Amino acid sequence: MAHMYPAVLRDSTQSFAERKLYPLFESLLGPQFHVFHSVTWQVPDVRSGATDGEADFLIAHPQLGLLDLEVKGGHITFDGPSARWFSNRTPIDDPFDQAKKNKYSLLKLLKGLPHWRNKWLSIGHAVAFPDAAVYGSLRLDAPRDIVMDASDLATLEQWVTQAMQHWRGQEGHFTELGSEGINALAAVLSASWDLRLRLGKVIEAEATEIKRLTESQFRLLDVLARRRRAKISGCAGSGKTTLAVEKSTRLAHQGMKVLLTCYNRALAEYLASQYGDLPGIEIRHFHGLAAQWCRRAGLWPASGTFDARFFEDTVPELLMQAAEALGSDYDAVVVDEGQDFSAHWWVPLLSLTRDPDHGFLYVFYDDNQNLYGGEVGVDGLNDYLLDQNLRNSRHIHQQVVRFYRSPDGTRPEAVGPLGRAVEFLGFSDSTRLKAELQKTLHRLVNDEGVPPEDVVILTPHGRERSGLWGLGRLGNFELTDDWSLGGNHVFVSTIHGFKGLESPVVILAEIDANAVREIEKLYVGCSRAVSHLVVLATDEAIHMLTQDTLAQLDPS
Repeated sequence: MAHMYPAVLRDSTQSFAERKLYPLFESLLGPQFHVFHSVTWQVPDVRSGATDGEADFLIAHPQLGLLDLEVKGGHITFDGPSARWFSNRTPIDDPFDQAKKNKYSLLKLLKGLPHWRNKWLSIGHAVAFPDAAVYGSLRLDAPRDIVMDASDLATLEQWVTQAMQHWRGQEGHFTELGSEGINALAAVLSASWDLRLRLGKVIEAEATEIKRLTESQFRLLDVLARRRRAKISGCAGSGKTTLAVEKSTRLAHQGMKVLLTCYNRALAEYLASQYGDLPGIEIRHFHGLAAQWCRRAGLWPASGTFDARFFEDTVPELLMQAAEALGSDYDAVVVDEGQDFSAHWWVPLLSLTRDPDHGFLYVFYDDNQNLYGGEVGVDGLNDYLLDQNLRNSRHIHQQVVRFYRSPDGTRPEAVGPLGRAVEFLGFSDSTRLKAELQKTLHRLVNDEGVPPEDVVILTPHGRERSGLWGLGRLGNFELTDDWSLGGNHVFVSTIHGFKGLESPVVILAEIDANAVREIEKLYVGCSRAVSHLVVLATDEAIHMLTQDTLAQLDPS
């Protein structure tokens, strides 16, 4: 069977004669023949302008060369005195003139390309009348050797070979195409391409759509307006933080003094940088808030052991004492990432309000992001659910939802843009890690047009265990843990440290089998990416992430 381009006859082919010949060429010509159907091209000319060329069929053979075949179906007639051609009594162009002109047009095109520049090509033309019978030569420039009729269809390979040899001759001074020439011809006449939008432009378009979807969640705030206290559960990407800020803003517009708080310091700093100038709203992370109150009350120790137990147990106790000494200050408290708060922190937190038992309290949380064993330890809160992922692209959501766990087995729905497929890149050691990171950053920034500040690298390891900081410069890029640096600095954070935040592009690096087994951490890390996620992992980890093995890792 011949190699056909395209591999399947186009539905748009209207010529019955071409529809007849296509399957015959495919089935009756041998595997060394390559047949291009309905190909077109343009030949540039700076003097006269570009000219168009086309071939009904272009037949190529590694040794025999090229044959441009013009096809005319139906009842064919030619009027010699007027030199006019007809098909079923309808005037048509001279098929031999068409074939000859297109032959030279194609030759000119090919000779202008590097691969063909110094080669002497065997290229001929012929005409096919597959519905008619031809006896002898039609005219001096149309010998029988280059005319196909209905009787030739049964021995099609023999006719094609004869027609190509008619032009090639016996001297053998032509350059054979060979397999390299066939591939070069296919690259010109049947090239594949993918005109994807640059990722930088995709991010801009998706940001607008995600903003629209997130603002559609504001209808929940109309319901919350009739509730003094509520806890709102939502998956990653459901717009919890945006709703928390909007709820704080609406309460402040009612004349209330609002505390917007969270556990993650980086999240609080980001919120303060974006919304810190809103009147009536104070934005603090929990331990920063406690330290501020304790210092005002003279309770913050000047020295001592500031270990995990100090911040877990001692700080909440000191905050309670500071509230008693200084008095309450807030009318409403809005908590983002409420699953991070330990059960015994809620009473000290609410002691800062004017009505600890019945004052305004709204807690936004996601139990699937519970990395610290926290609990929304407040009774009597109305429950609300956000079950749509608005932030992550649907491709990212498909990966994120594999880590999602719910008591009843339900999963959130993705309604955002489709986005790109998640990339999985392998590394085996620090050398490969550096090479893959450098290549990926170069592609994202230089080829895809993504600003460096829109790329974040997340790792499951703290600085003392991460190998990222020993890689040095990555080409033109330098890693940093200071988000304020611009230029070609790329921000690096732990997954823990970036919880509650997001970035258009996230590179999840240093993922091994042990990291994959930390389901909640992978859920957080993957869901930080809005438009595109790149996972840089060991081969074992990639297998675990891309196969149906995650269910075995569910600790429940």
